Amino acid sequence: MIKYNKNDPKSPIVFYIYYFVVYFGIAIQGSFLTLYLTESGLPVKTIGLLNGIIQILSLFVLPVLGRIADRAPTKNKVLCTELAVSITILFLLSKAKNLVMICVFRILYAMFFTPISSVYETITMEFCRKNGWEFGPIRMTGTIGYSIMSFASGFGLKGNISAIFPMLIGSYLLTFLIALFLPRSSRVVRVVVSPNEESDIKRVFSILKDRQVRNVMIMFFVYSLSSSVNNTYFGNYTKELGGDYAIIGIAHAVLGLSELPFHLGPGKRWLQRIGVERSLLVVLAVGTFRWTVCSLTNDPWVLTATMALNGIQLVPVIIGMAQFLYDHAPDDLKVTAQTSLRHSVQVIAVLVADFVGSGLHHLFEVIGKHPIKGLYACMIPLNVLGIIMGLTSIRKGSSGEQNTAS
Repeated sequence: MIKYNKNDPKSPIVFYIYYFVVYFGIAIQGSFLTLYLTESGLPVKTIGLLNGIIQILSLFVLPVLGRIADRAPTKNKVLCTELAVSITILFLLSKAKNLVMICVFRILYAMFFTPISSVYETITMEFCRKNGWEFGPIRMTGTIGYSIMSFASGFGLKGNISAIFPMLIGSYLLTFLIALFLPRSSRVVRVVVSPNEESDIKRVFSILKDRQVRNVMIMFFVYSLSSSVNNTYFGNYTKELGGDYAIIGIAHAVLGLSELPFHLGPGKRWLQRIGVERSLLVVLAVGTFRWTVCSLTNDPWVLTATMALNGIQLVPVIIGMAQFLYDHAPDDLKVTAQTSLRHSVQVIAVLVADFVGSGLHHLFEVIGKHPIKGLYACMIPLNVLGIIMGLTSIRKGSSGEQNTAS
């Protein structure tokens, strides 16, 4: 039996437990928080606007919180503080009845909860690099937790959506307790040799000078935009097609389970062999097919089945992108790189999905077309364009390497 000793960071068991539990809450809020807001009286268009406001604020708040985490004596204290504040705000949100206060607490919750993943992923990868662990299997336990809780909450919240808060708060309280046992992450102190050196943000963004980094970030943006549209409208679309909370819960369980073959076995080896850049081409190709099916179907179970394609899309992003940026970022700015680059790209993608998506949603209603089907259809040429741009960049990079070699 493996025994965990906090003073011996070579024991990985606490990371497995942490990811398993933290994804309980992520599953609940990812599957049902938007539906709770809808049933509280917020129109879909207002929710889209609210999400847009959250993303705009995130562009400024997340890099600051990332820098605080990098400068803190230990990232663990930042993680526990953000969890504690998030739990408190969730409690206040559960008591809010006024729509304005619901919106205010929803925004505050997003500001504190969103950067948490960058902090615990950075802590995890620090110890993975030190001890020769693989990040994928650790992250896979999160997938298992996500799938279990998606399925359970789908049935548990059926007919009682307000029960979302006891489930969320309980999940994150348990997460907080486990976070206290994570091994202490060390702070990297950078010695400044010249007062004229670039600022931290400029140092982070300077890695975009690398062609491969730029290409990866562009394809990541296309994926994030498509995924944001799906996340915003999937629940309501399922209900429009005749589904219920149980089907939505099953869909998100399928979503989680679809990742498993790409965390282990042949799928994992295949992703490692082709690398992040080419795996994102596959992500967009699968997306082209997936959004085509979503735009055409009238069956909630077919829509649910498209979630099985999520694994081949998401794993290169959650594993590949996190490790890719960790390896390219300066040693003293690991969290800042995640919040300033990865999260900023996601934020911009969500902004486009929310504001442009809301406009297109209204336009499709005016012209008499199904608005959500129309939005899925718009994702098809976007993914094709991302594939073309990605291939072009890879070919240019290959030609440049051949010319340098000759």
